[in-house]
Amino acid sequence: MCVMKKVIFDCDNTMGIKNRDIDDGLALLYLINNLDVELKGVTCTYGNDRLDKVFTQTVKLIDDLSLEIPVFKGNGNYDMIDYVKCEFKTEETKNYLDNDAAKFIVEMVNRYPNEISILATGSLQNLYDAWQIDKSIVEKIKEVVVMGGITEPLYFNNKVMNELNFSVCSRAAECVINEFKNLSILTGNSCMEIEFTQSDLKEIENIGEFKNKFVFEKLCVWMDEFKEMYGYDSIVLWDVIAAIYLTDSDLFKDNTTYINSTLEDLNTGKLVLVDNSLGIKINIPSAKNSSQVNKKLIEVVFK
Repeated sequence: MCVMKKVIFDCDNTMGIKNRDIDDGLALLYLINNLDVELKGVTCTYGNDRLDKVFTQTVKLIDDLSLEIPVFKGNGNYDMIDYVKCEFKTEETKNYLDNDAAKFIVEMVNRYPNEISILATGSLQNLYDAWQIDKSIVEKIKEVVVMGGITEPLYFNNKVMNELNFSVCSRAAECVINEFKNLSILTGNSCMEIEFTQSDLKEIENIGEFKNKFVFEKLCVWMDEFKEMYGYDSIVLWDVIAAIYLTDSDLFKDNTTYINSTLEDLNTGKLVLVDNSLGIKINIPSAKNSSQVNKKLIEVVFK
């Protein structure tokens, strides 16, 4: 009998906001529809947009699905200035004891020691605050899967896409990299190898009467918006890829890597690869077959 993974999803979901990525919302749908996942709760952070917008969109999505999944709002003084240019304004917040999302993470990890898997796909503020509340949680979390960071610049049609997870709260990224155990990072570069194309959209259409049609419609809209912004026909479903790694790591190859990134490096999301004697040991997975990853998404969310 398969034991369901107990998962906390820490995200910056902006599904439903014009010209914002839908990958967090799609990752949430993937977790909800995956029979191997017991979603204990969703914790909201910032990144794609400011925290109040993320929280509002996430609560709305859960309500629209008529589900009873607890949603918690994190902390963060952050505002998005220009999404395409990844220009934002942020101030460090120190009131971690007021962070409901962080307190929920601490509560769950202590209630289910060595059972909780955390999927983090936005800023890492909530994990950082949870660590500040109770540093012992790092020994009790089963695994942490993070989407974020870059090892090289990201380009779409010769246009640079700046990193927007580690960079928005570099101190939190530094903490998670240095303090948390059993950490896997799906970098922007490794995710770039898995493009979601018009052919993948066609495969969903060919199912006929597929479920979650409202998500398909949002997916089509986002692909059009992304093409307008970057002149590129395909998209990368960054956070969905991290979610699929969490549930189906057999579709990926684990790559033990050593990094030594300063706070200044992390201000741009840069992961500096070094010799093993000089860095922190991190797993940076890569897909064995990109088409199989997209097929898994289609199978779980739409069939």
